[in-house]
Amino acid sequence: MSTMHLLGIPVIGVGSQPAESEALDYLPMPKDMHVYHQAVLPENEDLQAHPHVLTLLQQLQDLLDRRVAGGAGTERFLPLEGVNAADKKLLAQILAEGEVSVLFDTGDGGHIEIQECSLPGVWWHRTLDADKTCHRETLEIGMIPQLVRESTFDDALPDVPLAKASSLPETVINAPWLLAELQEQVQKQNFGHVINLTLLPLTEDDLSLLSQQLGVGKVAILSRGYGNCRVTASNVEDVWWVQYFNSTDTLILNTLEVVEVPLVACASPEDLEDSAGRLREIREALQ
Repeated sequence: MSTMHLLGIPVIGVGSQPAESEALDYLPMPKDMHVYHQAVLPENEDLQAHPHVLTLLQQLQDLLDRRVAGGAGTERFLPLEGVNAADKKLLAQILAEGEVSVLFDTGDGGHIEIQECSLPGVWWHRTLDADKTCHRETLEIGMIPQLVRESTFDDALPDVPLAKASSLPETVINAPWLLAELQEQVQKQNFGHVINLTLLPLTEDDLSLLSQQLGVGKVAILSRGYGNCRVTASNVEDVWWVQYFNSTDTLILNTLEVVEVPLVACASPEDLEDSAGRLREIREALQ
């Protein structure tokens, strides 16, 4: 049985479940995006040699506090231009890495890596050239990076491309009707609509047609928890592939969602409030 891929993420088999003998083969996130690990605070002497780090933490605290108090209209970015490499390394050690990684294709051979910190709702951006040279780093406060919310579908199709059932092989059974359903929900902007492919009788040709018609967008998201959730933007506005894998990397749920950004990738307002408190505790411990 062959395997179709969407940005390297498999869409497999009848009912979208893998055959027992078939290994999953998906595109890994960049190697700079490591799995979650607990923050390790630096020794006092290390911090004393880098006083600017405390200033950056204070600025980040101010952004978080204003965001929690003032909502979405407040400033959300802390540029790291001019911060030397040693200070950034120490800051990264303090903030550590969280569960969500984002890869944004800039379309010019480069990409933007966005890693959520161990403080949910705090995101570290790294802009890389085609040769993978990082030329910009920024911290952002928000439930989801603004770039993802506002720019994922800039060049996407406004409607789902339909396929004429009469021109398709007999092995394509349900895909045309699923595409029509998606088109209707996209036109209505019925955000929150989910099609569970795992529960449907889909042939390989069904899945191939879905992949072909929806295409691949700019954004891939990996959310780590008990297992992994891999979220990929399609090339149709507001349509996402969302796939859940258990701790043994077995595909257990394969869905299409009509939504601005799937909730599994987003921090909540409560997360931001908690992160503001946790950062305050970290700063007190470093004094």
